[in-house]
Amino acid sequence: MLDVEVLYIIKNSDSTNIVKIQEELIVNETINKIINRTCLKFLTTLDGRIEAIKQVYKISKFVPVYIFDGLILQPIYSNKSWNQLYVNICNIKKVNKVNDQTVITFINEKTIFLEISYERMKRYLKKCLKIKDNEIKKMKEEKYYG
Repeated sequence: MLDVEVLYIIKNSDSTNIVKIQEELIVNETINKIINRTCLKFLTTLDGRIEAIKQVYKISKFVPVYIFDGLILQPIYSNKSWNQLYVNICNIKKVNKVNDQTVITFINEKTIFLEISYERMKRYLKKCLKIKDNEIKKMKEEKYYG
């Protein structure tokens, strides 16, 4: 269900929309259950991934979820928020500021408007890219020595 084609995942009133490059899925589960099910395929849990990122990268709020290269989900709003949203930073083409809103344009030219500052979004991207770069580096080292 969650793969490299995911652009973002957003909570609806009683379901979750998974927006991908070419399709949109509506799932009658919470975002956390959907992400956790994907993590379980890699013999981990969502809570385990979050705790690992917190400890290794010293991040305490809005912790990104690194699932694999190509799927790094950054929460934009609080998990308890009515508009819970996770963005796959790997499929972001650009981030702009338009008036008082932040606009994300994805690789398929789809755009979403966020109610967070442009500076905050840049901080999110910076920490996600640091995690991605470090994880890719570790994978290359393991392949070389493994």
